[in-house]
Amino acid sequence: MIDIDGVSKSFATKAAGLVTALNTVSLKIPDNEFFTLLGPSGCGKTTLLRLIGGFETPTTGKIRIGDIDAASLPPQKRPVNTVFQSYALFPHMTIAENVAFGLEMRKVPKADIAERVREALSMVRLDAYASRSPRQLSGGQQQRVALARALAPRPKVLLLDEPLSALDLKLRKEMQGELKRLQRETGITFVLVTHDQEEALAMSDRIAVMSAGNILQVGEPREIYDNPQSRFVADFIGESNVIPGAILGRDPTIMVAVRPERISVISAANAGQGRAKGTIASVTFLGLDTLYEVMLDSGSKVRSRCRDAEPSLAAGHSVVVDWPSAVERHLAN
Repeated sequence: MIDIDGVSKSFATKAAGLVTALNTVSLKIPDNEFFTLLGPSGCGKTTLLRLIGGFETPTTGKIRIGDIDAASLPPQKRPVNTVFQSYALFPHMTIAENVAFGLEMRKVPKADIAERVREALSMVRLDAYASRSPRQLSGGQQQRVALARALAPRPKVLLLDEPLSALDLKLRKEMQGELKRLQRETGITFVLVTHDQEEALAMSDRIAVMSAGNILQVGEPREIYDNPQSRFVADFIGESNVIPGAILGRDPTIMVAVRPERISVISAANAGQGRAKGTIASVTFLGLDTLYEVMLDSGSKVRSRCRDAEPSLAAGHSVVVDWPSAVERHLAN
């Protein structure tokens, strides 16, 4: 559905001169996929989304959406719609009128508009709210109206620019499920921009992790989490212990990444050899899990998240930490 080929984007600024926001990015996003661009602020993910939507023009490279060469097309000529962080609902219009507005601008026949509005509001489960005004709705409901308005024109691609950032934690969780349901039911290609790793892991079919205008890794959520290809990805997705290590008979300088939930902490009195010895620096009870910070004898610090923790372990206790070889990852950088 989306084919991005060697796309770069540079901006001229007074302070720093020419700034490169995207550096020769290539990416293919198939039809009917929930795809996420994930990375910290300033990594280029929003610039890439805006290029797909037609709000920016690439400095170099090509963008195809379906069978259309879209690099030079304005937003209204692309089979794409966008949901922004701001709901941007018209306060003087009803919910139905807000959803109909985009259809009217596209000159959809009046006979079809009412049916499309009903269809879109039904998809977001707001059928009963058509005659209300935006101020009568909660933040989560307003976000669903914005989604309905974007879905009503039946785009081939829906772009989502951190649409859940203004919601509280409970509403964000609910809307994550709603977005995934909508993507499955409509079959539309969704492209989400977020800096929230948990949000990306929960909703996406695939994720592109970005940094400094580059795509570092693309893969399914479990692949990205279990097999990070660089230290940045290991650090950014979830939490990792990055520990100096060595491979016998080879260059001794490597870094090993191990997730906290993969590390066991056992009292030194009850343990065998293990991976390393150390002393508990702190213990934090998290309900189902217990989080241990352990200062290893080598000088490194590791964090362990244990489900079946030893109740007697406390700060200052000597322990052995261990993990299976299969869960460690040797990082590229």
